[in-house]
This record gives sequence, structure tokens and C-alpha cells, in this order.
Amino acid sequence: MHLPRLLRFRSRPAIAFPTPEPLPLHIPGTELPPGEIPFDAALRIARDALARHGTADVHSRTAMYHAALDLEHALRTLVTAYDHEQGA
Repeated sequence: MHLPRLLRFRSRPAIAFPTPEPLPLHIPGTELPPGEIPFDAALRIARDALARHGTADVHSRTAMYHAALDLEHALRTLVTAYDHEQGA
């Protein structure tokens, strides 16, 4: 049986998409939160972030992205509060 030209399936060449440049989670000079924050409040923020993302699906890119951003922010907040408490 001969198929009309429009119904014939042909393999098409693969399209090469450019790879985007990786973006860092943190850009120096944009620390959050600015200024002092009590250490107990920073510790509560970190614990809340850990509780929120403790059951995140490691196979989900979106879940891992949100967990990484939230936990990175919580860790930076905790370190900033600790440094202010130590007088650094």
C-alpha cells in the first residue's frame, strides 16, 4: 500500500536548544534579612523551614528548588543573627 506524501512519517532532525547559564542561589550584597534579628526568631525560622521541607520529594525539581531557596534563606538568617549576637 502506498501512502500519500502527507501521511508519510519522517524523522526530523533534533533541535539543539542553548543551555542556560546556571544562576546562584545567593548574590553577595543581598543578604536577607537586613540588619539585626533576634537569635531565637532566626532559630524558629530555620526550624520551620526544616519542618516544611523535611518531606519534600527528592525526585521533584520544583520541590527541591523551593526547599533549597527556603533553607538557604533560613541558614543565612541564622548565621546573620548568630554573628550579631557574638558581636561580629
